[in-house]
Amino acid sequence: MMGTASEEADMFLYRVTVEELDGARLLALKDDLARSEIELRANCPIREMSVMTDRDRELDIYVALDDVIGAEQLKRLAAELNAMFEASPVKPRVSSELIHI
Repeated sequence: MMGTASEEADMFLYRVTVEELDGARLLALKDDLARSEIELRANCPIREMSVMTDRDRELDIYVALDDVIGAEQLKRLAAELNAMFEASPVKPRVSSELIHI
């Protein structure tokens, strides 16, 4: 049985904001994310991923996820992203939110 359009459109939006980055680290992190996107998609039901710079020292990552994502998949995604952020000698400030749409 097919679901309604609203049921088919259900998803999660996982937003991660990384602040207090210097210019070099900002560029390196964007590059790391671009190179890791295929692997992240292989491990998690990602519909779309977008990386944006909001200001000179801030990076926003938006990940649209299917609503069938499992808790372990979400934990792994968060861990993989956090590992990228923690690679810097100066730890950036990271915040995240998960919104069901």
